[in-house]
Formats: sequence, C-alpha cells, structure tokens
Amino acid sequence: MEQSVVWGLGITLTIIIVAVVALFVIAEWRILTKAGEKGWKSLIPFYNVFISHHIVGMAHIWFILEVIVWILELVFEVVKLPDPVVIGFGIAAGIFTLASELTHIIKMCNCFGKGWGFKIGMIFFPNLFFLILAFGKSEYHKPNHE
Repeated sequence: MEQSVVWGLGITLTIIIVAVVALFVIAEWRILTKAGEKGWKSLIPFYNVFISHHIVGMAHIWFILEVIVWILELVFEVVKLPDPVVIGFGIAAGIFTLASELTHIIKMCNCFGKGWGFKIGMIFFPNLFFLILAFGKSEYHKPNHE
C-alpha cells in the first residue's frame, strides 16, 4: 500500500472519530440543557458525571463511590498487589459499576418519560438510545425523590 493511501485512510479515520466524539458531546450537552442545566457542564470530566447523577436523582454516594473505584483502579495499575486482591477488587468493582450504570439508565429513562422498552434498548444499545434521548422530542421531568 502506498504511503499516500495510508495517510489518506488515517486522516479519514481521524475525521470520523472526531465527528463521532463531537456528536456525543453535543448529545450530552442537549440532555443537560433539557434538564435545565448549563450545557458547558458536560465538557468537564468527572463534573459531568456528577451533574448527570444529580439530574436523574441519584444520591451523591453513588458518585463518591465511583470516584473511589476510579482512584483504586489507578492505584492498582501502579502498585503490585497479590492476584487474589486484584481479582476480588475487579469483581466487586465490576458489580458496583454495573449496578450504578443500570440505576443511572433506569432513572434517566424515567426522567424523560421512557418505558421499559426504551430502558432495555438503552441497556443493550446505549449509544444509539442516548442519541435518541438527546435529539428526540422527549421532555425532562424532575425525578421523584422518595
């Protein structure tokens, strides 16, 4: 393959990736603005997760625990620990992350008036359904705090 073809493919792939990332940034911006938040909050790492948890009515402890898991994952990359500890943490972190994500998805769908069909779609095809949520006609309703 000629070098110019490789460069062309690389540039094309880069443009596609940048376009997809931009699309999801715009989608997250739209979801926050539908919820009455400032769209720029979607651009700040970690803070965007905090705000997303807030708009769906998740308790702050979920976010705090997620940050702890993220920090511990970074520490485990640097510090060599016995395999059983790493495996045990990995299983616990995976279960917690799954529970947190499912809770977030269900609460977000509830806030936008979506039923179980949409929730299942959001679980199995999150990128597609996230875009539908952002660019569709659904309206945000504050979560019911129990």
